[in-house]
Amino acid sequence: MRVHLAAVQAEVRREAYRSPEAFAGEVERRVAGALAGAPAGVPRVVAFPELYALPLLFWLDAPSEVVEAPSLLAAALAWTRRLGRSALLGPWGFYRARARAVWPVYLEAFRQAARRHRAYLVAGSLFAPRFDEEPARGLYPLTLAPRNLGLVLGPEGRVLARPEKARLMPEERRALLRPGDPSSQIARTRIGTLAVLICLDAFHEALVERADAAGAWLLVQPSANPAPWDRPWPPDPRRTEGEAWLAEGLARRIAGREHLRYGLNPMLTGRFYELPFEGRSNLVGPEGILALAEGPRGDAVVAATVEAPDPG
Repeated sequence: MRVHLAAVQAEVRREAYRSPEAFAGEVERRVAGALAGAPAGVPRVVAFPELYALPLLFWLDAPSEVVEAPSLLAAALAWTRRLGRSALLGPWGFYRARARAVWPVYLEAFRQAARRHRAYLVAGSLFAPRFDEEPARGLYPLTLAPRNLGLVLGPEGRVLARPEKARLMPEERRALLRPGDPSSQIARTRIGTLAVLICLDAFHEALVERADAAGAWLLVQPSANPAPWDRPWPPDPRRTEGEAWLAEGLARRIAGREHLRYGLNPMLTGRFYELPFEGRSNLVGPEGILALAEGPRGDAVVAATVEAPDPG
């Protein structure tokens, strides 16, 4: 079975997050660009980076004091003052109130793009509590504490999985996130089983082993690395951040597995308040790196049509 795989390397641009229409247009533009070279008649998988939707929490319909704030903390405090009673629970109240407004915008933008392009979409991630929806209650949170979580959608625009990040960075813990559920990271689809391990999760053996044991042939690693690509890597300064990332990344993680054959690593770039993101998106297979973004900054698409296992 042939499948077209594409990773979107996305630079954060403020104007893409200011309104629902702007965000939906940006998602549509990026999916269309990622599929520009896809052969006709084959299934498509397009993956977006970790935290791709996070700026919606801060910039969607935001006042100027939030947009122009000097730091994430200052922006969150400005929103908290605006939210009033909705933010009585402090930071968790901020996440809960803002995520409730943002979640439908996030979901609908990717739902529309999945349907329009008949593609499987891995929709990056944002910080939000778990949500559910039912006719009598509408959209409602299932948890108080937020997770770093995303969406996997099928070509019909239906949600197939809501992957959560299980291994958090110290910065995420300071932001009061809670570790996610590893069982959320598997999506069983008509093109076989896919696994989504958000950023750091894909460097943890136990989680990769779990994905392989679940029968996943594709491992998607949405990433947002807030560090210069060419800095000395802190655990071993003889290597740069980028050298370590590629040497220890998906090509090594999937090698010799029972089921895992391909890996897709879309990366966020650009500046979000004080956080500078850099990284070279890549696509790997049994022979190693199949496609690699030219540089660690700006927009890019890495893509290839591969021979995937026939779904059992």
